[in-house]
Amino acid sequence: MSEPNIRLRKVPEFIASFLSWAGLAGRELNKSPLIPLVSYRGHADGDNWKLLPSLCRERTNMPVELLRQDEVDVVAEFRSRFDFRDWTDMEVMADAQHHGAPTRLLDWTRNPFVGLWFAVANADYDKCAGAVFQLSLLKHSSVVTAMTESPIKFVAGGDFESQGKHPIHVFSSPPRVERTERQGSVFSFASFNGGYATKPLEEVLVTDESQPVRKFSVPSELKSELRRLLSDLGLDAWSLYGGPDALGKSITSRLWKSKIAPVIATRT
Repeated sequence: MSEPNIRLRKVPEFIASFLSWAGLAGRELNKSPLIPLVSYRGHADGDNWKLLPSLCRERTNMPVELLRQDEVDVVAEFRSRFDFRDWTDMEVMADAQHHGAPTRLLDWTRNPFVGLWFAVANADYDKCAGAVFQLSLLKHSSVVTAMTESPIKFVAGGDFESQGKHPIHVFSSPPRVERTERQGSVFSFASFNGGYATKPLEEVLVTDESQPVRKFSVPSELKSELRRLLSDLGLDAWSLYGGPDALGKSITSRLWKSKIAPVIATRT
């Protein structure tokens, strides 16, 4: 995993460097609008947070069978409370993920600035350097592959293998899942078999010849200014989440530009 060795202290310099870092891959993205070849993820704590799905964080030593059962239970709980009769298990799991339930899905976005927003939005982490990760599948990988649609045959608690037997799949969030369009949402999904789901993605892919994961650091001293800039550009809790609660947080952030309420920018 490569990381530019750059020390930037001014927002314009940072944005120029960030766009240069993300730009070439971003242009490639337009050639395949249905396949998430390039995606981004922001971390408020770029040094300590790993690329692990919420179901497996701090539970990497838990027996896989228990994790499988937890996944089954999460999907069943959402089905019992909402009308998901014609939804696949993967669609239900994607909806659960967007609403904070622990799942095996790891959130990404097609938009590098959305990734940047998640890296800076939580003011409680302003003393930590943030990070934006890029997952690029422009080169062939034997470990991870991009799909044109979500795995419709997936059953909660099980594993899914494409024709190429890749243990990790990347796909766009199903269209009818709330917030998919707002966030340009993409998911990565790792197999329980082989322990891939319980290993940080950056560690799994570090030996991959295609080097699909890159990291761009966000200096802690720029976070509050970047929040203000992104808010001015229309990237805020309302635009990414929708709903009355998010609108309230966005109004608060506009009145107090120096701090965006951290409750909306929780790690998912």
